[in-house]
Amino acid sequence: MKAIEKIVEQLNQQAELEQLQLKEKETNRIDQEFQAELSEIEIEHQKRLEKSLKNLENNYKQATNRQQIAQKQMILNQKQAILERVFNDAVIQMEDWSTDEQQKFAHHALEKMQLQGDLTFIPGEKSQTVFSNEWLIEQNRRLSYHLDFGEGTIEGQAGFILDKEGVQYNFLYQSLVGEIQQRESFQVAESLFD
Repeated sequence: MKAIEKIVEQLNQQAELEQLQLKEKETNRIDQEFQAELSEIEIEHQKRLEKSLKNLENNYKQATNRQQIAQKQMILNQKQAILERVFNDAVIQMEDWSTDEQQKFAHHALEKMQLQGDLTFIPGEKSQTVFSNEWLIEQNRRLSYHLDFGEGTIEGQAGFILDKEGVQYNFLYQSLVGEIQQRESFQVAESLFD
């Protein structure tokens, strides 16, 4: 009987040892799985955090770029408005020239034209009192071609147009300044804004 008790005790001890080893093995396995999952969660969290930071940086850069573009556009629009004012003021100054200044300007312009024959001189509405019959007669004495007044005036304009059989030479102040504006806007802008 003692031998049986001893065997039972040994079996119990062995069962306890196996149970302890199994418990330790399972605890280690669970702990390893937990650590692996925790590590995965931390890695995933870090990835999401980095992605969020990258998105924030991109959004910030985009917002900054949009703001810079909007600011540049606003400055460009302001510069464009200033340029428009400069050219509009030039037209107004020309329209405000004295009769003598307008007549001298017209004479110099007519003198430079290499034309022959008869031409029609059509004044702008704002300049019709500047260009008198006497002035036109004087021009005809000095020029190599002949000018006659056309019928009517060009509404709302200052300056004049020469017409030779449908071919028109435009000396309206607004048109002249407009040509300069198209041709030299860039240089004018550089001199104004640099």
